[in-house]
Amino acid sequence: MPFWLNDLGIVSALGVGHQQTMQSISLQPKQTLTEVTSLAFEQRPTFVGLVNELPLTASMRFYQLIDLALAQLADTLANIDIPSSRIAVVIGTSTAAIQEGERGRIAHAAEGKWPEEFDYYDQALVAPANYIAKKLAAKGPSYSISTACSSSAKALISARAILNADLADVVICGGVDSLCQLTINGFDSLSSISDEICKPFSGDRAGINIGEAAALFVMSKEQHTKQSIAFLGGGESSDAHHISAPIADGSGAIAAMTTALQDANLTPSDIDYINAHGTATPQNDAMESLAISEVFGKDTKVSSSKHLTGHTLGAAGALEAGLCWLYLAYPEFNQLVCNQVIKDESLAEIGLITQPETAEINTCLSNSFAFGGNNVSVVLGHLNESL
Repeated sequence: MPFWLNDLGIVSALGVGHQQTMQSISLQPKQTLTEVTSLAFEQRPTFVGLVNELPLTASMRFYQLIDLALAQLADTLANIDIPSSRIAVVIGTSTAAIQEGERGRIAHAAEGKWPEEFDYYDQALVAPANYIAKKLAAKGPSYSISTACSSSAKALISARAILNADLADVVICGGVDSLCQLTINGFDSLSSISDEICKPFSGDRAGINIGEAAALFVMSKEQHTKQSIAFLGGGESSDAHHISAPIADGSGAIAAMTTALQDANLTPSDIDYINAHGTATPQNDAMESLAISEVFGKDTKVSSSKHLTGHTLGAAGALEAGLCWLYLAYPEFNQLVCNQVIKDESLAEIGLITQPETAEINTCLSNSFAFGGNNVSVVLGHLNESL
């Protein structure tokens, strides 16, 4: 039975909505990350994937990101006539609106009281799912998933499980995370933040840039739009190797990708494009290139989009699956994300896209790998006779 991703609301450093996102990718190598000083301790300049439509100082930015994504789904949702009890919400996030806590703490230190609009519940991990459910008057299951950088990829797989169990007819699923001091300085304490724009799979890669995003899908068993794309399969694994470092032999990533292919009833040669997790940290890119090489060899096209969006943490899985969705939903959008790199001879050879090129895409696999060895791969594509 097919499961359909009928529409996508997408917000990131690439822009707001389908057209801005696709246009920004088509303008590669134009820079899309922004240098800021207000998030890192000691005001150190840091490149981030900032949604420029929202001032960094704006209150409740986390929920404004959700609103920007939800607005893009309005027409599709208006044309789906089902009881509110049959609409579910599953959202991946790593921090929720913790930036509001940071703002509140500064105000409390200066004035001795919390801001009038401050509500601790806004930072609860379940808050974004419940916020969406309230906005849509959805009465079905509503919950959040927080497994670091795999959160929203897991949300897609969980949404399918809800549909398969007949607990809902439509699931709003995806992820959201906003910029905050916690993540910037947390990763900096791990010596993982790059001083320049990150360079996935490059020999001179030196770490990540943090970003923010919201990516929300409308998933169902029914095909509700002309742009509906099939959610073909998902694979999960947990190698539990280390609290933050991936297992070097790539076995966890291999298990996730292999399971996703089996779930989709596909072979490696059926995949046209892989959006790699590609964080530009030395360990992740070494592990992931080894895993991709083991499963797919060196001919399948691969690239990472994190130099364009930043690492959007809990939103990354849905955002990067969203980029794959755009390739599939808009055949005219065929400008693949590329990683212009200095070749790293120590990495296993993969089909890394290093120069701007176009290609027709029918199936995509997107990888999301998280702290604790929590690995997720999802497969999206067109349903046709070859599949």
